[in-house]
Amino acid sequence: MDEIKKLNKKRVAQNVGRLIAESEMSNEQIAYMLNITPRLLYYWQEGKRMPNTENVYGLSQLFKVSMESILA
Repeated sequence: MDEIKKLNKKRVAQNVGRLIAESEMSNEQIAYMLNITPRLLYYWQEGKRMPNTENVYGLSQLFKVSMESILA
């Protein structure tokens, strides 16, 4: 059986940051659409916290990407 990969938190933070930058939306706009605080979005970008499943799903819908592309 293949080894199960662990989640790379630094990579997730980079992916979230890249998606936000490419979207040309403000953190406030994105936070409003996800029903979170802009501070929480900042924490995700900095790798201080990880988005939960519901928020990864929301990000994937907002940016029209797969959940796996955010987490990979």
